[in-house]
Amino acid sequence: MIPPERGGPSSGADGARARRETSIGWRMAGIGIQTSSEVAAGALLGMAVDWWRGQGTTGLLVGGIVGIIVGMTSLLRGAVKLNREFDAARRGGKDG
Repeated sequence: MIPPERGGPSSGADGARARRETSIGWRMAGIGIQTSSEVAAGALLGMAVDWWRGQGTTGLLVGGIVGIIVGMTSLLRGAVKLNREFDAARRGGKDG
């Protein structure tokens, strides 16, 4: 990587855009972690219901499916929003 004092990506408008794109990338990674957490939370809640009711794995199955649905919904919403921000950053415009 070229240092900023030699015209690297941290200098001027290009540097600001690179920092913004990196920030959006980290937020995208955070959405992935959030999605996996939501799936795990659904499964754990289902396990707790199974333990409380003393039955088989029905709660785990239902909780896992609900967790997947919730996780995928938030993943898609967040990804669309961040993709718009990323496109705006690439064009040098404002958020959409």
